[in-house]
Amino acid sequence: MNRILTLRTLVAIGFLTFNAGCGGGDGGGGTRDRVTGVRGPDGAAAIYHDGALPPSSGTIQVTLPDSATAINGGSTMISVQSSSDIVTIYVSIDGQSGYWEVTVPAGTAIADVLLTLAQQLPPQIRIVFEVVDSAGNVSAPETLVTTIVQVKTGDIQISVSWDVDNDLDLHVVDPNQFEIYYADPLSPAGGELDLDSNAACVIDGIRNENVLWPVGQAPHGTYTVRVDNYDNCAYTAANFVVTVQKKGQAAQTFMGSFDASDLGDLGDVGAGKVITSFTYP
Repeated sequence: MNRILTLRTLVAIGFLTFNAGCGGGDGGGGTRDRVTGVRGPDGAAAIYHDGALPPSSGTIQVTLPDSATAINGGSTMISVQSSSDIVTIYVSIDGQSGYWEVTVPAGTAIADVLLTLAQQLPPQIRIVFEVVDSAGNVSAPETLVTTIVQVKTGDIQISVSWDVDNDLDLHVVDPNQFEIYYADPLSPAGGELDLDSNAACVIDGIRNENVLWPVGQAPHGTYTVRVDNYDNCAYTAANFVVTVQKKGQAAQTFMGSFDASDLGDLGDVGAGKVITSFTYP
């Protein structure tokens, strides 16, 4: 069946799992209502603080990507580079109170920070970063404008994001053993693949896919999530993050990668590596 296009480095040995806070709204409730959880380069959870970001001091220079793209309810990895070794990174949302404090292992001037985002977000968010060095200097705040590709959410939302222009595919098998993926995006129980990115190496810059069951329609039982390396379009390694959102529970995030030598399998039903299985409710 022909595919239809519908719309750094923290590589785990196996898969890394963490919990984040439940998704919130976009109406001024603070940073945690938009960025619900943060992890540092060693996988340790960040600590959340109320109030404003610490004031800057010293002359640390911080470099961020020019821009970023993410989806509501998904996760995104941001690479933060500093002119001196980093011991702490602060993360907040421009114009909002509260910030996350990320501890960074010693001896690095580049750190990857994993952010899990709320299910309800505006079309654009401005993520603010500050860096602290071993002398206690605090950089001036640097802002990363992040475009939010709006996807559907529901009682269950499962997404995958990745870091290069390859074609990765999300496969989800529901309790009725129906497999949702690019060739079968709608299930009889109401599940839907509503975002298929980089399909057949037609690069769209989104690098996310999303499967959901609307409110009240998710069947009870066991779900299995797989990620398939469909086509290594860029001939490079791909790192990915899978985010599982279940109604009334904290988000779970799993990380993995495909090697540069893995050229892809053009996989159909049943393809891909198993990331997680879970039960609902």
